[in-house]
Amino acid sequence: MFKRVGGKSKLKKKIVSLIPKHSIYVEPFVGGGSIFFEKEPVEVNVINDKDKDIYNIYSDMKSVGDKMIDKDFKPSRDKFDKLLKQKTFNNKVDRLYRNLYISVNSFSGNRKGYVGEKEELNKTGDVGKKYKTTKWKDFLNNNNVKIYNKNFKSMIDKFDSPNTFFYLDPPYSESTNDYKISGVTPEDIYNALKDIKGKFLLSYDNSKVVKNLFKNYRIRTATTTYEQSGQRQENIKELLISNY
Repeated sequence: MFKRVGGKSKLKKKIVSLIPKHSIYVEPFVGGGSIFFEKEPVEVNVINDKDKDIYNIYSDMKSVGDKMIDKDFKPSRDKFDKLLKQKTFNNKVDRLYRNLYISVNSFSGNRKGYVGEKEELNKTGDVGKKYKTTKWKDFLNNNNVKIYNKNFKSMIDKFDSPNTFFYLDPPYSESTNDYKISGVTPEDIYNALKDIKGKFLLSYDNSKVVKNLFKNYRIRTATTTYEQSGQRQENIKELLISNY
């Protein structure tokens, strides 16, 4: 639905192919939702993000997403800077537009830095064409998606069961300023998952700390591309860790 720092759009088919059978799906760090929208929905579908703006995008899209059809998402530095500073809103429509606009027009979806004048000149077409449809709103409503703005561990505690599958894509282990909400350590993730009844698949950066913590679990590797701070890094290994 929108780009996000650390998003899994390049790995989504690989990740979805590894998901086991389940009836309850929980994604505690949903971000841009690459995996969530790629996989088939099940009986119970739960997404969560501690970042209030990201939570509001999903919540407001479920409610008023059809109102984005006539909105203008073409890049403009003046509009970007103005909306970035905006903190109060008259209604959900204004809030959703602001949050989507910032995501669409920020560098690598970091919701901080403007995408740039070069891109502004190149994007002469309809940048917001993906929102000229009700498919996002319809998906969230037709599948009765539950949307939360909680600590990730509370989502694991609340929905854990033998029929639950958790997909976790937390901030990179050494991330300090890529996200508005950070401070989640590999130890936090490990402690939240080690005794669960359900199954989990965890995507993480290729860190010695992470590999050591999860050494008794199944660890696969996948190759992807990072785009951070104006730099494109190719053939980067990521870890895909599971308890099945």
